[in-house]
Amino acid sequence: MPFRTLDIKGIDTYWIEQGLEGEPLHLHISTTEPGTRAHPPHVHGGYEAFFLLEGEATLEFADETVNLSAGEAVVFDPHTLHGLVNSGTVPNRYMVILVASDLINP
Repeated sequence: MPFRTLDIKGIDTYWIEQGLEGEPLHLHISTTEPGTRAHPPHVHGGYEAFFLLEGEATLEFADETVNLSAGEAVVFDPHTLHGLVNSGTVPNRYMVILVASDLINP
């Protein structure tokens, strides 16, 4: 499957291109050091799935926090302010999948 690899703010990002209009599907795998975050809390469109591959993390979502361990996943509406902090003592590694709203609700 054709894709292009981009380095956006130090995060390897893979854009899947074959047979898709625009940029409806986005995947990245990232690593953050203990006590750090990849970026400030933010909002965006679409739907988001987050899967923690290694380590520990705290997902900040609106007024709530969710503590995650390796192997756990969360699916949420990214229109709400959200962010991720490495809450562990070792680097963590996680995968994010973003899907455009119109891909799910044409």
